[in-house]
Amino acid sequence: MKTVYYGRISTTEGQTSASQIEDAAKQGVDAKHVHIDEGVSGYHIAPMDRTEWKRVMDKLSDGGVLYIRWTDRISRRYDELSRVMTELMGMGVKVICTLNGMVFDGTATDATQKAIRDSLLAFMAAQGEADYLNRKEMQKRGIDIKKAAGGYKGRAKTLDPATVKAWRAENGKSIAETAEHFEVSVATVKRYCQVEK
Repeated sequence: MKTVYYGRISTTEGQTSASQIEDAAKQGVDAKHVHIDEGVSGYHIAPMDRTEWKRVMDKLSDGGVLYIRWTDRISRRYDELSRVMTELMGMGVKVICTLNGMVFDGTATDATQKAIRDSLLAFMAAQGEADYLNRKEMQKRGIDIKKAAGGYKGRAKTLDPATVKAWRAENGKSIAETAEHFEVSVATVKRYCQVEK
C-alpha cells in the first residue's frame, strides 16, 4: 500500500518545512514520498494548482495512506477542503492527521462510520476557514489600532536578493550562516543565491 506525506508552508520568509519533514520521518514515510509545497497559501491557492499536491494525487489515484499534519495543510477553504477530501475518500485513501492521530478512512463501508467521518470533516473544514478569516480580521484590527496611535510602520522591507548574494560572497559564508545573519529561512537564501536545493 502506498504511503505518502503532504505538507505545506505559506511562506518561505521565517518558515521552514523542517518540522513537517521530521513529522513524515516519524511516520516512517520514505523521503521520496514526502511532498511539501513551500510558499503556498492554503487559502488563496487551490490544491490542484500546487506542484507537490498534484504528485500526491497521482500517487494515491488507486488508494493508499496519506499523512498530513492537519487538514488545513490541504486547504483553509470550506468548499475546497470538502471537495478534496470527498475525492480522496472516493479513491479509497486513508487520511491520517499526525497532530492528534485522527483518521478519515476512505475504505470505510459502514454507513454510520461514513456519516460520522463526513460530519467531522465538514466541521473541521468550516472551523479551518473560520480560523483563517478570524486571524486576518484580528491582524487588521491590530494594524488599525497601531495606525490610529501613530505607531504602525508597515511591513518590514523585503530583502534585496543582490544584497544577500553579495554579502555571502564577500564574507565566504554558508547558506545557513547567511540565513542566520539576515534572519530569513535557508530556502530564501538558496532562492536568492540560486543554489540548487
